[in-house]
Amino acid sequence: MNFGQAIFGRLLTTSEQQAVSVQKRSKATSKGLNTSADGFRRVEGSGKCVRTACVRLELLDPAAHEKLAATQRLYAQVCNFVVPTVAADRTKRLWQRFTLHHAVYDKIKAKFPDLGSQYACNVIRSVSAAYKTELAKHPAQLKSEDKKLKTLVFRHPSVHVDKNTLTFFPDGTVSISTISGRIRARLCPGPFQKELLASGKRKECNLVLHPRRGRKEAFWELHIAVESQGCSGEEHLKNLKADEIMGIDVGENNIAAVSTGRIWKAGALKDKRDRYMSQRKRLQRNGSQSARQHLKKASGRERRHVTHVNNVVSKEIVQEAVKRGIKLIALEDLTHIRDHIKAGKRIRSRLHRWSFRELQEMIVYKAAAAGIRCVFLDPRYTSQTCSQCGAPGKRHKHGFCCSQCGHLAHSDLNASRNLQGLCRQLSAQGLM
Repeated sequence: MNFGQAIFGRLLTTSEQQAVSVQKRSKATSKGLNTSADGFRRVEGSGKCVRTACVRLELLDPAAHEKLAATQRLYAQVCNFVVPTVAADRTKRLWQRFTLHHAVYDKIKAKFPDLGSQYACNVIRSVSAAYKTELAKHPAQLKSEDKKLKTLVFRHPSVHVDKNTLTFFPDGTVSISTISGRIRARLCPGPFQKELLASGKRKECNLVLHPRRGRKEAFWELHIAVESQGCSGEEHLKNLKADEIMGIDVGENNIAAVSTGRIWKAGALKDKRDRYMSQRKRLQRNGSQSARQHLKKASGRERRHVTHVNNVVSKEIVQEAVKRGIKLIALEDLTHIRDHIKAGKRIRSRLHRWSFRELQEMIVYKAAAAGIRCVFLDPRYTSQTCSQCGAPGKRHKHGFCCSQCGHLAHSDLNASRNLQGLCRQLSAQGLM
């Protein structure tokens, strides 16, 4: 049997054979998988599940568009007024919502009397959320000797609306508060949005303006957060069977490999991203204003394409999990992985373009909507340990060979099955 046949044969193994590998895992060496409580990171997807429905608005009043636009302009102006207060001194932690409220609310009301009290509170909320997102992406700002944070700019922000500034009516219309009084609009949801809106309770929303592009006229959208009941209780996390757990290994060469045997290859995505990278290099060397404009457009197209691919892959993964009756998905905890890898400039560039976190987040929220929970585990040695006997093995490119039991497998599939086995062992030990 050649290597390809061995891999194919491995894909056809049953869940009972996979369960045997978990029992053998106890024979692993001290350099093997971490099966202690330290190997467990966190469980996500429990409790409430919040998804967003983007619904187009049909304005019922010809003057409504200008009223909403004026409100958005003032909202952006007030946000930019609040930003320097947050950025001035990082030691005061003014990005915290309630701390910021006490610091700037009175100033906002004094300088912008046309802005209602509730919108003043919503401005503070928006600025706080923006800075929390910024600090989550760049935590090094908190360690810098410079006490100032990055100054954010709000040009065309989404306007945060809540129950005090937005009212839903049974006939499918809404009433939205503006600086010039309330306006009425009709919700125009598609089939997917209708299903999503009916799945749970409507929470706070954001009002977004899509500007005119080409022949398309500008229009307003209401992004509605819908809260539904996700996974309830933790009793199903104990003593799970092998066929109730799905391990997922994400990587650059293969977008995802799941313990069931399916692999989503990244060849086409890598080629496209490499073409975008070459294009960026040419445009950067040019340095003209036109080149900079094209560079911005190309970056946006690349980002949207990657997001689309991640969305498709995550959807197919969750669909397969639902079809197989999976109760728990095991993912790799890759926090700060970029900081720990030492490589050349080219490899670092490729690594920074690897959007594994976006894919994992999509899997988490889609799994939560399907009633499946996700756990993040320590991925150390999952690629170097045999999923059958737990002994250290050798990995060469896409192949894995165990020196002890002779097991041959695809390296990414072997890693995903190690995550599956580790998750099952932690479940049996009651560590989750």
